[in-house]
Amino acid sequence: MHSVPGGRTRESGIGLVETMIATVLIMVGLMAVLGLFAASMVHNQAYGDLTSRATTYGQTKMEALLALQFTDATTNTTVWPYAANGTGLCGNLGANAMCGGVDPANPVTLGPFVDYLDYQGMPTTVTTQVGGDLVWRYMRQWMIQADASTNLKTITVRTTARRTVGSVAAPFVVLVGFKSRP
Repeated sequence: MHSVPGGRTRESGIGLVETMIATVLIMVGLMAVLGLFAASMVHNQAYGDLTSRATTYGQTKMEALLALQFTDATTNTTVWPYAANGTGLCGNLGANAMCGGVDPANPVTLGPFVDYLDYQGMPTTVTTQVGGDLVWRYMRQWMIQADASTNLKTITVRTTARRTVGSVAAPFVVLVGFKSRP
């Protein structure tokens, strides 16, 4: 042990005051990061939930359309059970012709080529309101395009969630499938 003048030994190590100051500084830094972490967790959970539901609902519509006959021109897939007052796969489309559309700002309601789902994924109408709020949470739109040979149809389904997460645009999913003439 080394001695210092006056008969006292030299102190070494970290004192209680230094430890308390370091702890306070770490706590302030962690609190700042914790706020960012909580906000990102909420955003990611909500966006992931909306996107995965939109994917599931889009796949359901794609399967319904792919199950139709290539030349179907009457099946209405917006209702269950299917009715015979729709457009099916647009019948015998001409070369490079298309029907329907996937623009969320201008849904093609004639046909119909759009349907709406509530928060549970059940079909609903766009005009149904509860407490002043529209009931639909997801909009599914589809478009059928024939190729130049008219032996192949490209089916595009877009599912858009109505709810946004923060300032980010509402999530959407676009699925593309092909149907060939038998």
